[in-house]
Amino acid sequence: RQGVQQRGGGGGSSSLGGKMEADIPAGFSRLDVDTLAHVASFLPCSEVLGLDCVCREWACAFRPPRLSLHITRVSLRGTPLSSALRAFARRFPALSTLSLRGSDACGRDVGVLCTSFRSLISLDLSGCDALQDAHVAAIGAALPQLQMLSLSGCRDVSDAGLAALLAHCRSLSSLLLGWCDISDFGLLSLSSISTSLTSLDLSGCAMLTDRGVAALMRRCPRLASLQLEGCREVSGWALATVTPRLRELTLSGATLVTDAGVGAVARACTGLRQIALRQCRSISDAALATLAAHCASLTALDVARCGVVTDRGVSKLAAGCSQLASLQLEGHADVTDASLHALAAGCPKLSLLNLWVCSNVTDAGVAALAQACPNLTSLDVRLCSKVGAVAVSALAAHCPSLTALYTERAGPVDDEAVVRLAAGCPRLALLDLGMQDNLTDAALLAVAERCSQLRSLSVAYCKQLTDAGVSTLVAACPQLSTLDLNNCTLLTQTTLEAIAAHCPRLQSLDLGGQPGSGQRLATDAGLLELAAACHGLRSLNIRYCSDVSAEAVERIKDLLCANVQVRQ
Repeated sequence: RQGVQQRGGGGGSSSLGGKMEADIPAGFSRLDVDTLAHVASFLPCSEVLGLDCVCREWACAFRPPRLSLHITRVSLRGTPLSSALRAFARRFPALSTLSLRGSDACGRDVGVLCTSFRSLISLDLSGCDALQDAHVAAIGAALPQLQMLSLSGCRDVSDAGLAALLAHCRSLSSLLLGWCDISDFGLLSLSSISTSLTSLDLSGCAMLTDRGVAALMRRCPRLASLQLEGCREVSGWALATVTPRLRELTLSGATLVTDAGVGAVARACTGLRQIALRQCRSISDAALATLAAHCASLTALDVARCGVVTDRGVSKLAAGCSQLASLQLEGHADVTDASLHALAAGCPKLSLLNLWVCSNVTDAGVAALAQACPNLTSLDVRLCSKVGAVAVSALAAHCPSLTALYTERAGPVDDEAVVRLAAGCPRLALLDLGMQDNLTDAALLAVAERCSQLRSLSVAYCKQLTDAGVSTLVAACPQLSTLDLNNCTLLTQTTLEAIAAHCPRLQSLDLGGQPGSGQRLATDAGLLELAAACHGLRSLNIRYCSDVSAEAVERIKDLLCANVQVRQ
């Protein structure tokens, strides 16, 4: 493509095109559709637009598999969204799935997509908060065949817009309206899709009450997934008549929900698989006991930062819900090793466990859990001061599928434990070692050697790390998208140069320090080199980096098309 751009034009274009086609490997067109789609998925929007401009063979190869597309403000790199949509419509007229999440789409862009993509059955406009009722009505009129629509975060979409949409879209099975301006009255219009609707998100719709939700339950008998996070006027009693088909329910932050309300749901919906009750302050052990008694198929439960959850409730849950795979217990200091032993005995399929701030669990409890639950993939023991190197070594010995481990401010974790972890858990994608000031470069070298799939790493406040260790790690882990080097005071611009050279997928980078910390990592030259290489960078912390000028920060924002949030 570069050759065409540099030398193309004029009367010699056809012969040049023939030469280019001759240079394309003859077997390229034999790749199957899935492989081509996989190749295209690694490229930003601006590059995908040029794929079928190289030659006729590439045009034929890359057009058919592109049935879905995700466009963000970052991937546009300054290209107007409406222009990109027109270009994509010409190249992929049969597009069926389009995500504009985080693209800041406005009314003009909606007009273009409504006229350009007539085959869409799935459309994601999450976070496009410039959209209003009129734009939603236009989508309904132009795309009546839609089966999935997300308007989450479109705060100006109201009951009127929803009614106008549903006057045309009668086949919707999934509708996401989180944080829209929807009331009980707006839910009445959902009757028109009662036979097709199976998934509904009403999170953050603050005007909803028990009356509206109860009416919704009566009108939509096929509903299998319902999200009511942050609906503070919903108590849970509204769900007493819930359809037995319901499998997923989110009530997190619905502060009126009580043990009795959860009991009503559990008795009405014995096939429940997932329920989230995070920050429901009136929830206690009684709710866990009721779920254990009536919902034997439960696979995921979130009771983080609820009222009072203790070993008693967790033990009953473990005894009654043997299929449990995900459990969030964050913030419950009354949970001890007794809970972990109960989970080890009753829930062998457990894969995710959040124990953040469960300060009374110890190495012994985590070790017992690791031995009994070999399928564990994610464990959070942040601020668990009695969990340290012994627990990490047990995970290394018994949990080879572990992909995420959080140990920030836990008990001491040393190099030897991290070396064992890297050897025993090579699939690690997220590793949080923040505040583990015993660690040296030896830990990073072990991770670099064994964990090439690493995507997120925090070594904040690990003050013994040097340029050599971090540079080796970033060179070995090209998929890194999140890196926290806050207060790693021995690092210099050499580390920044290594990140720029080896981390093209980087999205978040923390280089911050403390007043007087002498942070030498961030400089104008290093950051400009980073911005030129890491086009997807969205978050950059350079607080207390005294060697960075205001002019350099503005230049960085220009290079990244103002898509980056810089904290100073």
